[in-house]
Amino acid sequence: MAMMLIQHHSAREYYDRASDQFDQLYEDSRESARVMALVVHPYIMGAPHRLKWFRKVFERLSARKDVLFWTGEQILEWHRSEQARIGGQAPVPKAGG
Repeated sequence: MAMMLIQHHSAREYYDRASDQFDQLYEDSRESARVMALVVHPYIMGAPHRLKWFRKVFERLSARKDVLFWTGEQILEWHRSEQARIGGQAPVPKAGG
């Protein structure tokens, strides 16, 4: 959000940066899973001139059928199940503590 409020970039820049980040992470995901987080503040991204570009990010990402949209909890559960599947090689902290 700093890029819009402090650096004064256009709303289109959010789309461009998110697209570039996605392209790189998607390419990297050939080797292992990747997580892309999008920073969202309802007052900032909910403004009509920004909401258009925020929506376009999701339209672009969701066009790929092999991309998942998960909550943090879903990511944690997936990670735990993967650790159990491969023998629990790394300790995984419990949510909330």
